[in-house]
Amino acid sequence: MYARASRPHLYGRYLRARLMRTQGFSEEARMKTLLLTIAILGMVPASAGSGMLDRSNGTDSAVQGKAPGPSKDEIYFSLARRVNEQSDSPVSALVNALGEVIEVGDITLGDDGKATVIVKELSPSNARATNKSIRLVFAPAAEAKWKWESFEDNRRLYPVERLFPYAKDRLDRGRQMTVAAWAQYIDSMSRQGEAAAKVLETAKAILKSDPPQMNPLNLARASLDEAKKSGQVEVILSAYRELETAIEPVVTLGDNFSDLNANDAYLRLQGELKKSSDNHVAARKAYLDSVAAYNDDLRRLPFSLVAHGFEHTQIEAKIQPE
Repeated sequence: MYARASRPHLYGRYLRARLMRTQGFSEEARMKTLLLTIAILGMVPASAGSGMLDRSNGTDSAVQGKAPGPSKDEIYFSLARRVNEQSDSPVSALVNALGEVIEVGDITLGDDGKATVIVKELSPSNARATNKSIRLVFAPAAEAKWKWESFEDNRRLYPVERLFPYAKDRLDRGRQMTVAAWAQYIDSMSRQGEAAAKVLETAKAILKSDPPQMNPLNLARASLDEAKKSGQVEVILSAYRELETAIEPVVTLGDNFSDLNANDAYLRLQGELKKSSDNHVAARKAYLDSVAAYNDDLRRLPFSLVAHGFEHTQIEAKIQPE
């Protein structure tokens, strides 16, 4: 049942005053304010605006002059706009990247008008990190937009300006570690060849003749050196497989020559050859671990909030775990 207004001129003045206070609100917020103000004046059923009532005191936040809180979509765009200020990445691309690594949860509007938002990692827990959520704080800005102000790390809030150099340094170092670990892995291949060559040189001195394994090993070492110059991963890996084949009979050389196993220098060098093989296995693992750690950082808070903006993306390992 609609109630008839007894003082339409006063109600009209009140309605205009309320609408003036919504300047800068979104069209949706202005419409909600209009409906609720009319409902308060008794001109339409109160149920028309009941969905927007604050159930704690029965009043509407827009009528009280409070801007409505940000939507979840606005949170993604607010984050993207802030990162865009520090990079050349388009906002739309940043929003898409954020949607792949975080989920926006509860949004709480404080008495100061700022919004505290819970964001959660989409990546599950693993051996390196536990899935977590952190708080972000946003302040209202012009045109119904919100500005990202601070982030949580180790239960403390920090200005978002501190995140950019902090995250960039961490991610830059992580990427550099993958490059260094790959170089060490390649170097470990050459060191295996060097260790095998020393075994054969000592065997030659003891046997007074060239071991039959010497020529294939020298050719394989030369092939690996050329492959490394090319920088092509498949070429390098193929050359290393040839080197491994050439090294295998060097390891068992003493089985055919008893004089070798009786020589301390030869046995010491065989031990170094085995150690070089173990170091190669360790270097392989270190490289794979460095790639996994870097990729994991890209999906962990707070680094995931800005990683894409600094052109940090997932790295595909050049080798696979054995």
